[in-house]
Amino acid sequence: MRFVLPTLLSSLLSGSVALAAPATVSAPAPPAVIGCASLANLRILLRQTGNDPAKAAALLSDDKADHLGCSILGREAVTAIADHAALNGSVYDCVAVRTTSVCQWTVAGSVTPVEQARPGRRAQPDTGKAAPGKNAQDKSAQEKTPR
Repeated sequence: MRFVLPTLLSSLLSGSVALAAPATVSAPAPPAVIGCASLANLRILLRQTGNDPAKAAALLSDDKADHLGCSILGREAVTAIADHAALNGSVYDCVAVRTTSVCQWTVAGSVTPVEQARPGRRAQPDTGKAAPGKNAQDKSAQEKTPR
């Protein structure tokens, strides 16, 4: 033990022993979000690429390939889910995108809207009473009106 400790200390001080730096673990990049104006075209593209978003994104990045009106959507551009469909066991969402008024069909769950729907004002129940601050008619004025 007397020999090991001084040897270890001298090795550390001289820098001959390399300390392992903690590995930075990065989360895997989420798959690309493919959007098409036509659900039929999205299904054709997915069938051509074996339902692999990475292959579909590679196909869409090729300028010479037939894109079928599809493109890669930015996750930050998706504002809402406009429609939903299920066909042959597969589910799809049509998402509203800031850059166009036409919703884009995507694989369901591949993207969530950035802006959640804002809840509207709750309607106040009508209890027959005037709201505070509103001028209500006097009962005496109502009684004075001729019948």
